[in-house]
Formats: sequence, C-alpha cells, structure tokens
Amino acid sequence: MDFQSRGNNFKLTFGAQELARGMRPSKRTPRNSGYLIQSSGAVGRDGVLQVLDELPSLDLSVITDGFPYPQIFVFPSLIIACGETKIYEYESGAFVLKITVSAGNTWDAISYGEFVYFSNGVVSVIRDSQNMSYALSDLPIASCICDFNGQVIIGGPKESS
Repeated sequence: MDFQSRGNNFKLTFGAQELARGMRPSKRTPRNSGYLIQSSGAVGRDGVLQVLDELPSLDLSVITDGFPYPQIFVFPSLIIACGETKIYEYESGAFVLKITVSAGNTWDAISYGEFVYFSNGVVSVIRDSQNMSYALSDLPIASCICDFNGQVIIGGPKESS
C-alpha cells in the first residue's frame, strides 16, 4: 500500500500474518501486538475484512423545503421521503408525490409491512396496506412514535380533529 503524509510518500507492507490476525479484539490490546488497530472504509463480515457496499444516491430534488427536510424513512419494503407538507414514495427509481397535508413539526413514522403510520404533530397519515394509498387518518396525532414489543407507543398525543 502506498501512502502520502504531509507531502512525503511512503510504502507500508502488510504480511499475511498481520492481515490474518485482523483487527485487535479490544482497545486494551497493546498497539504492538500484531493486530491492526484502525479500519477506514472496511468492516468485518463473516470473519473477513471487507469494503463497505456503495450506497446508491437518491435524487431528492423534488423536495425543496429547507432544513430539516427532506426526512427519509427507509423501511424493509419501501423508502419514503417527507417534505414539510408533502409525502413521497420511492417507486421505479424516482420519488412520487402521494399526499399533501398541513405543515407541522418534523415527521415521525412507523411501519408494519406495507402499513405505515405518520404524524407531524398536526395531522396523522396512514399508508393502507391493501391498496397502498395514503390518506389523512383519525388515529391519534403524535410528536413521536415507536414500537415496543410489537405495540405502537406514541408521545405527545393530541386528539385528532
């Protein structure tokens, strides 16, 4: 491996023995014990040091709202991006507008398969698992949402109007 530091080039060679030992098992292991001490751009998978997979870049130019938007929710079966008042779903390589609602705080969402429940503290929105449509809901309006052992727990509930 060739490295450059402060304008000086130098070469560092790892032998099979150093690579075979891999990363040090603990920060308490001394630096001169034959283990590698730092990894940048690689992770251990199945006992082997491997390069991280490159993440695809998503075109979010449809959302022009300022910070903290867009908010991205990556669920097991879908990707959803939220602007201040608009919710988009990633379909066939592009974000498609699904619903426009009243502005509120930042979005929070939870997914159970194809069903998704959103709230921004002003409205609650669901994604129906049968027809994949988005609609305003009479479910409680919340400031935060989480799953605790399969139960939806919401914070800051407010009666929906």
